[in-house]
Amino acid sequence: MENEFLKRINTFYDELIVENRLKHDGVNFFVKNRKTGEWSIAKVLKGDVISAPTSRGTSCPLANVRFMFAHPGPYTIDMIIQLAFEGELHKFFGWIKGLWTDETRRLYFQLLKESGTPVNEHYVKGHHNPFYRSVCNAYSGKQKYRQFLLDVGEDPDEVSGMKNVTHFLAEGRHVESEIIKQLQKVSTPFIPNYRSPDNKAHPDLYNPLTNEAIDIKRHIRSGIKKEIDKYQQYFSRVTVLFLMGSHSVDVNKLGVRKVSIFKWIQEQDFFIKLDSNLQKDLLNGLEHIAERVSVKLAEQDRNDFHKKLVEQIIELDKQGYNCPQIAEKVGFTDKYVHRILIGSSLSEYSGDYPEVYKANKLEDKQISEKIKELTLMGVKVKKIAEQLGMSVDMVRHHLRNQELNEKFIIGKRNERLVELFSFESSHRTLADKFNWIVEQLKNEYPHLTFGAVKNYYYSLKKEV
Repeated sequence: MENEFLKRINTFYDELIVENRLKHDGVNFFVKNRKTGEWSIAKVLKGDVISAPTSRGTSCPLANVRFMFAHPGPYTIDMIIQLAFEGELHKFFGWIKGLWTDETRRLYFQLLKESGTPVNEHYVKGHHNPFYRSVCNAYSGKQKYRQFLLDVGEDPDEVSGMKNVTHFLAEGRHVESEIIKQLQKVSTPFIPNYRSPDNKAHPDLYNPLTNEAIDIKRHIRSGIKKEIDKYQQYFSRVTVLFLMGSHSVDVNKLGVRKVSIFKWIQEQDFFIKLDSNLQKDLLNGLEHIAERVSVKLAEQDRNDFHKKLVEQIIELDKQGYNCPQIAEKVGFTDKYVHRILIGSSLSEYSGDYPEVYKANKLEDKQISEKIKELTLMGVKVKKIAEQLGMSVDMVRHHLRNQELNEKFIIGKRNERLVELFSFESSHRTLADKFNWIVEQLKNEYPHLTFGAVKNYYYSLKKEV
């Protein structure tokens, strides 16, 4: 099956680059006139396309042009998918029309396997989102990625780890019961599977000496609504222990303590009084339970991998780095970094920072809009900085993010001046016309002066 994107990019490459009709000097793109052979700066038209006629039409998308100069052709499907896999392709394109087919999805998936990265749905969605979206677009129903795995000859349960979990459950050893068994090896004050007198609350462990209820969760992300809403009516203290997650996390949420079982157990009196060999045996037993769920996650939890990752991302954001820059430093996609900062991923480690981040982004957006408004009015960067109480560099940073600068604004203004210079009017003198032009443009460019109009008019005359 012919790949639409591959055909399109090779056509552009052959007819514009190979035939020497397009070149780049590091700043501007130049197009060669077919008749005269003269080079002229390529005009960027509405929709981010440039005037560069090919057999596909009269214009070429700017993204394609930038890509071709960054990654010279000719292109093969293997080369394109390799660039997509490395994230290079999506530095230039958003959703790439015509790229994804059954063939390209299979090639991409093969690269995933060869690289040794996880191919389960959660990981692929977070780290290879364009590929994942293409799978979701290609399949119907609820379990789209599962259908894809079956089509490429993979066992979805083996890929997701569900086989291990199913085996674990089939043996009758849930995380809660396995942890309780570990605790029962030593003398503890806890009663397992306690039920309140009215039978409405039954925590996994209960300490009658302190009237403390303890529930055990598989993962740090597990909800604790029941413990918050119900348990506090019956017990003086409520604690939730989680097995999978950073070993250093210890938080209080609406009166309920949520803590890693590895941190919790080492502060308990019964554990402190144990012989060192028994302590080691008990901790190893808990580690073994975690590793039966996931060896990789257990290792990451021991090293506080996800907690440290979130802390690093938050610190970089505070220092002023944007998502793509942070992504480059931490080795994850910018979309995943953004999800962490807004609290959609790993929120168990980010605390209230997502709210701070969203508020900052809203403020940045408002500042950017104000800078854009002032720039379009013709206010100079230095004056904007003084007016808004920020540095000139910061003003320029906001302008770059909006692909605006003084040169761009002046260019737009000059286009309007040329239009009005060409307008046939009944003004008796040029001075009258210049004053009229200033009046016509005062709403768009309130800082435009008679002298600026006059100087530009005579500069055009000199060029002629």
